[in-house]
Amino acid sequence: MARFLTSKFVVIGFLVLLFMIGLTMLSSLVRERQQYNEDVIQGIGKDYVNPQTILAPYIVVPTTLQVVCKEDIAKKCLVDYNILLTPQDSAWSHQLQVSNTNFKRGIYKAITYVDNLSVKGKFSLPEQLITPEQNQTIHWDKAKLRLSISDLRGLTNQPILTLGGQKFTFDFPTGDSSNPLGMTYTEVPIVLSAQNPHFDFSLDFSLNGMSSLAVIPVGKDMSMSMDANWAHPSFYGASLPQKKIQSNQFSASWQNTYISNQNAEHLNACLNANEAPACDALKNAESSAFSVKLIEAVDNYTLSDRSIKYAMLFLLITFGTFFLFEVLKKLPIHPMQYTLVAAALGVFYLLLLSFSEHVGFALAYLGSSIACVFLISYYVYYVLKGIGRTLLLTGILSLMYSSMYLILQTEEMTMILGALLVFGLIAATMFLTRHIDWYDINASNSASKIKPPSSASLEN
Repeated sequence: MARFLTSKFVVIGFLVLLFMIGLTMLSSLVRERQQYNEDVIQGIGKDYVNPQTILAPYIVVPTTLQVVCKEDIAKKCLVDYNILLTPQDSAWSHQLQVSNTNFKRGIYKAITYVDNLSVKGKFSLPEQLITPEQNQTIHWDKAKLRLSISDLRGLTNQPILTLGGQKFTFDFPTGDSSNPLGMTYTEVPIVLSAQNPHFDFSLDFSLNGMSSLAVIPVGKDMSMSMDANWAHPSFYGASLPQKKIQSNQFSASWQNTYISNQNAEHLNACLNANEAPACDALKNAESSAFSVKLIEAVDNYTLSDRSIKYAMLFLLITFGTFFLFEVLKKLPIHPMQYTLVAAALGVFYLLLLSFSEHVGFALAYLGSSIACVFLISYYVYYVLKGIGRTLLLTGILSLMYSSMYLILQTEEMTMILGALLVFGLIAATMFLTRHIDWYDINASNSASKIKPPSSASLEN
């Protein structure tokens, strides 16, 4: 019997090793399909529009300063530079219309949106513009308000600026319209005057984008609100919003004075002094922007990959059940029968991945688990030679698949539920094998069949 146990463990161990190799190939397939999905979405972005990043509007005022020449201190040299004006305060309002059906390629689809954006705020001229130095010349007639957008293809119409009661239309740029931030921009000439140091402005436009939206706040104080017909936002960036998420929509609001002031300093250092660290700080949405990513409710590839992580547990439970039938019921099971059941367990994950791309994860999981449980139950009816044993294994498999789906859907409780499941299985195995003498299994089975003598027989 000891030789039987050793040979059986060796065979089961070899089959487990083969199964692990198959799981590795399945995991690679999931990552490959996920990468292909991302490549297709990026291709849609190249043909249509990319995720959008907006830099809050600012004013560029060209200025000339007369200074002593370095080459000849007896002469005066003219130095041109720009004074940047960021809003004193501004309030942003986003109305997002989100859809995942407008752009598809095969089975893959991109989440796109139309952002109807309204900005209202106020600018204030700094003291250096109101009372300039004698050697400083302010070119008021060349002042421009600039709006930076990462992908100008998303503008469905020319933005409209209202300033001092007058409306100005932005011109789409020609030639190189990028800045050290790497963002394209559009701008409009405006009329400024030292006699009017405070002036209100408003800005309205629509913007198409895909997948995510980030706004880099600049100025003394900036607040932002967002409403969208999408129930699955993922917020990230320099500051997280106050949010309310419902079944088919969400709303959020941001306000962080420190971030907007810090970005204003970085913007001035980047555009005027071309300081690389300041430019890099603004480019990093994690540290500079109010951002939201629009995601699917269920990421089929992530859930498929997570389910594969439980495949080995499923195999060990099934093999363990077979082994207990062999030990407790003296029911020989051939290694080929172990192999075929393992193959049925493995094909579940292939079915899950392929069908989830077409019908969604929930339906794919339901159909694949039912198909595999039915297939294995039908087969083991002839292996275990009994309807009771078959129903027992069917119940175990059904419980395992139901438990795994629950674990996959409750991300916060994944570790707790998984630990409880493993603990319950170990406890059940220990209970069923508590009377087995593993040194002499035949003796254990014989002893378990001997009934203790009754009190009457003892008296006789």
